[in-house]
Amino acid sequence: MSKILYVLLLFFFLSNLHAFDYLVEIHAKRKVIKTYKIDKNQEFISFTLEGTFTDNLGNYGVFDNASTVILKNNSVIELLGYGKRIYQNKEELYVRGYRNKQEKDTGVGGSQVVETTKQLEGLIGMKCKYAVKFFEDNAYFLQKCDISEKQKSILTNLAK
Repeated sequence: MSKILYVLLLFFFLSNLHAFDYLVEIHAKRKVIKTYKIDKNQEFISFTLEGTFTDNLGNYGVFDNASTVILKNNSVIELLGYGKRIYQNKEELYVRGYRNKQEKDTGVGGSQVVETTKQLEGLIGMKCKYAVKFFEDNAYFLQKCDISEKQKSILTNLAK
C-alpha cells in the first residue's frame, strides 16, 4: 500500500514541476452593440469589452474584446468572443473565448491563444479557464492558465 502512495505522490510532484499557474485579472467596461429578440424567450446580443489587465508575473496592459451571445430565458446558451491584449512593451496576444449554459451575468468559460506578435509566439495554443462576473456594465475576470516553464519565461521577460 505504501508503494502505491509513494508512486502517486511522486507522480503528482513531478507533474507539477512542468506547470505554473499563470493568473490574469481583467477589468473591463461592456458596450452593447446590437440586440435582436429572436423570439419571446431568446435574444442575440453583440457587445465589446474594453479595459485593463494585470498578471501574477508583473505584466499589465490593455484589453479589448468583441463577443456575441445567445440568451434563452436570460441564461447563456452560447457565447463566443475574440480578444486582444496589448502588454506594457506593445507585444500583442489574441484569444478566442467561449462559455455556455450559464447565467447571463456570471459564469465560467475557457479561452485559447490563437495568435501573437513575434516575442509571444510560444504562447500560441495556450488554454485557460476564466470566471467572469458582470455588475451593471462592468466585467470582472479572473483567468487561470497552466503554463510550461518556457511559457513562464516568455511572460516573465516581458516585465523587464
